Amino acid sequence: MRDDYKKEAIRQYLRHFRIWFILVGIMAAVTAGVGIIHFAGGSGERSNTSAPRERVYDNADILTDEEEEKLREYIAEKEEQYKADFVILTISRPVEGDEALESGLDSSDWETNMTAIADDFWDENGFGYNKGFDGDGSILIDNRYKGQRGEWLSTSGKVEDALSVRAVESVLYAVDDYYDSDPCRAYMRYIDKVCSYLDGGSVRLGGTYYLGAFVVSLVIAAVYASSHLGKNKARDTTAVNAYVAGGKPVMQDQRDDLIRKNVVKRKIETGSGSRGGGRSGGGGGGHHVSRSGASHGGGGHRH
Repeated sequence: MRDDYKKEAIRQYLRHFRIWFILVGIMAAVTAGVGIIHFAGGSGERSNTSAPRERVYDNADILTDEEEEKLREYIAEKEEQYKADFVILTISRPVEGDEALESGLDSSDWETNMTAIADDFWDENGFGYNKGFDGDGSILIDNRYKGQRGEWLSTSGKVEDALSVRAVESVLYAVDDYYDSDPCRAYMRYIDKVCSYLDGGSVRLGGTYYLGAFVVSLVIAAVYASSHLGKNKARDTTAVNAYVAGGKPVMQDQRDDLIRKNVVKRKIETGSGSRGGGRSGGGGGGHHVSRSGASHGGGGHRH
């Protein structure tokens, strides 16, 4: 007899919380669906054929011919694997103070000019695996001008989404490790680090695509809840821990009452905890809009 009561209790609980189970299912399905569409959409052949084929622009003459070719081959392999463009640009020009203004730059600030040079080079050449201008990929610019040296990373498209502020710093520190001793290796480290954040397991749920998926799923769940919870509340007039036999409550188990309280508590904690996040916690580290109007992320280190 007691087993029958337990089975009835389980049925009562499932019935009482069925709307919440459905809501969680809807949110999980929509979020997973958007993620699958996003990553599947980036898994095809290159759709941007107007950008230059070159990826290594060693204007500062830092690399040997062999190192340049090694980088080109490595980049081609990674672009095919990760469906994103990876560009390297070395320069040796003033980007700070009066020297920067005299050279034709609009600002005397190192960071402002490094950002503009990186963004403009990407935008003007129309880089991006899936589309030009603001497509998927990143560029690392390395300025070797004496007294104003340093690197700047500019991200675009899904690379911007995948790299948080902390991830951008991680990429830059990887470059710093070999900046002076082995520039070629430093540039390969830049590519490796960016790719590590493009791996499926490393893309944060707080990124733009998953944040959007969560918002969409939340709206759908809210619409469903508003149309069903009222009817559900009207029907459920009997406490879920009262087991009915012949229309009369026959038993009440304190342990089952404790189970009910714990279930409710877990639901509240999960719901409130899932509202956090945002661009800084997920993707888009260093987000800004370039002078061309494209969305970019990134950051830099000065040496």
